[in-house]
Amino acid sequence: MFYLSFYVLFVLTGSILAAPPKGGSDASKQYMVTNLPGLSEIDDGFKPLMYAGQLELFPENNTNYFFWKFIDASKNVNSTSYKRTTFWLNGGPGCSSMDGALLESGPFRIDQSQKVVMNNGSWHKASDVIYVDQPAGTGFSYTEQDKYVHELYDMAFYFIKFMEKYYEIYPEELDNEIYLAGESYAGQYIPYIADAILKRNANLQESQKAYNLKGLLIGNGWVSPNEQSLAYMPFFLNRGLIKKNNPMFMKLLGQQERCQRIVDKVDAHFNDKQVNPVEVDSSVCESILTNLLLATNDNQASREQQCINMYDYTLRDSYPSCGMNWPFELKYVKPFLNNDDNKHDLNLKKLKTWNECSGRVSRNFYASNSFPSVHLLPSLLEHVPIVLFNGENDIICNTEGVMSYISKLKWNGIKGFENTDAKADWLHDEKNVGYMLQERNLTFINIFNSSHMVPYDLPDVSRALIDIITGNFDEKKVNDKPTVVTYPLGVKRQGDVQHNDAEETPSKAPTSTSSTASSTTTDSIPKASSTTTPNDEPTSNKVTRLIQLAVVIIVIWGLYMLYASYRSRPASIIKKPAASGRKKNVQWADQLPEEGGQQEGFLAKTFGKLTGNSNGYARADTEDYVDDIELGENIGDSQLDDFIIASDDEGEDGRTASGNDDNRSKIKGGDAIV
Repeated sequence: MFYLSFYVLFVLTGSILAAPPKGGSDASKQYMVTNLPGLSEIDDGFKPLMYAGQLELFPENNTNYFFWKFIDASKNVNSTSYKRTTFWLNGGPGCSSMDGALLESGPFRIDQSQKVVMNNGSWHKASDVIYVDQPAGTGFSYTEQDKYVHELYDMAFYFIKFMEKYYEIYPEELDNEIYLAGESYAGQYIPYIADAILKRNANLQESQKAYNLKGLLIGNGWVSPNEQSLAYMPFFLNRGLIKKNNPMFMKLLGQQERCQRIVDKVDAHFNDKQVNPVEVDSSVCESILTNLLLATNDNQASREQQCINMYDYTLRDSYPSCGMNWPFELKYVKPFLNNDDNKHDLNLKKLKTWNECSGRVSRNFYASNSFPSVHLLPSLLEHVPIVLFNGENDIICNTEGVMSYISKLKWNGIKGFENTDAKADWLHDEKNVGYMLQERNLTFINIFNSSHMVPYDLPDVSRALIDIITGNFDEKKVNDKPTVVTYPLGVKRQGDVQHNDAEETPSKAPTSTSSTASSTTTDSIPKASSTTTPNDEPTSNKVTRLIQLAVVIIVIWGLYMLYASYRSRPASIIKKPAASGRKKNVQWADQLPEEGGQQEGFLAKTFGKLTGNSNGYARADTEDYVDDIELGENIGDSQLDDFIIASDDEGEDGRTASGNDDNRSKIKGGDAIV
């Protein structure tokens, strides 16, 4: 018996040492990323597990989506660590989510020597994060040239197909909580994808498994285009960016009035998505910003200081770029992603040229038969919490515009926030980083000292947004004011009893900012009951396994001593039965729980439900209601001739400004909602 026990323990020891880190099935190995310039210089405790590649969605039209996934390599599956997946999307439409991966919330930034360097505010320490280039033709994703996506409901259908293909490769992640995150025009993408997930979950086939959607995070989102466009003039006036004696001021007031009339016509049906709004031309509203930038152009300044940066009004840029040369590190990202060795390391099947934004995708994304996503928010808020976060320095999707459409929105039985003065301060790392309003599943957060791309400016603060939507925060009174407190990695929450159940459902809600206590709907961004964070985990699987090996050696030694004691016992000792039948079970840290099977395909009839008029938000009589958000429309001014023009060539970037007038074809716009 002793020898059998020794053999079992020997086999167990070998399996512990040989067990691979968490990362998925054999099919996933072809997508592993193990080499990038500078990766060897990254600290092993921070270095993520990575998977990347182009997944085929539809072989019939050669549609492939590129993804890049980051996982915390020190994550312990059976401890209190997270089991969540965040899908990140940038906007445009047609702008690559590699902006998010390499300029914002990902684990790396690119330095001037074309190497990856650490981003200490990476979201992968709080969630698995998957950056997806979509729609097809964006970034490293591709399709046949006549198969570009045109509508938001088509985009959502394609993304559901991507998720199915993804979970075929990573079925062990099907039980993970799912969060959708992104910024800018992703404010259109994310609600449509969330709506498609909920519809899919309601129409599952027998072999399918529901997607565990838990929340949405939308940063500086383009959600209600016309309403948000009306906020440009007040933004400029309130910050002294334009004076009333400006030569273009009366023209701008006239344009503002025309936009206001359009918005007034739509307001009658703002909360009734079953009724088609009056046909509108959103370019009337969107071009307000174009003319404001033109009116405030300073020809006397040096070239790099002539125009206000539309993504951060505290910065300047050349005209007519007005922010398109920003972020500054973008000039390092493009050559990094277009290096053929790096493309091979990222497992590309097709080594297409990477551009930050695609003018071709943008021009094809009409969205003329799609309601703006603002009309989906009320139904989504019945099921999942939504966090709208805004960098306060952004112009193009500014805080005033977001608060304006929220004030008109009716969700969970009440219109708007009941008391917009009841703000809670947000403290992170003992600093006041913003304020928030939260009622009935909707949270709005204004973040100080940040731009259109909050994670670019404040990486660690932005990572704490995951803590907020998952309830991993404390509530305190600071100077008699309600305050939400989050902490950097490595710092535990202070206010609650610690629990060890990783799967416990959080239930404690944060302080409501409502002015009344009689609302029939509970505020429901949950507060987690565990005080542990991903930082409390082992620093590496290697250390964990060494500890386990030590335990095994001690057990073997103990059994040997017991056996030796048994052989040398006095003959008069009588063997007695055990006092209890209980066994002490040891569960190894790297044992994976049994997972469900692979996902079946999403049926075509579900696609019909997404696109038919019966869904209440598809319409055929309105053009340009949700247009591709690009600067330069209806300008007609010779001063804008230098504005960015993206050609139909694959190598052209739809977001790069140029002063060259040669060989350019004028398209609608030039600035991208990234």
